[in-house]
Amino acid sequence: MDEWRFFLAGPSGQIDVKPNPTDWLDDIEWGQMYEQLFCLERLEVFRGIESYFIEFHKKFKKIYDATEAHKEKMPGEWEERLNSFQKMILLKALRADKVTSAIQDFIVEKVG
Repeated sequence: MDEWRFFLAGPSGQIDVKPNPTDWLDDIEWGQMYEQLFCLERLEVFRGIESYFIEFHKKFKKIYDATEAHKEKMPGEWEERLNSFQKMILLKALRADKVTSAIQDFIVEKVG
């Protein structure tokens, strides 16, 4: 239920955004993404995602730049660690514009 709630409502509360470690996100995009990543840490399965992203942000750039970002594999352990719904939650943080496509794929996967 916590994952479902986060997927629908997103982050909440006041968050102090860390400095932008990337050279491919502007500060506004970084702030929005960081708020999502920071709050994802409240969900057990996402523990470590904030620090992983900060350290390995270049691995996430492929998803950010992809035309079909919802079909890209998550970097590192996150591909195996997350189920398809949890990957949609992370995708929402990285590329919210591709969530609708991810939901369509999720329904096909689960319902046929």
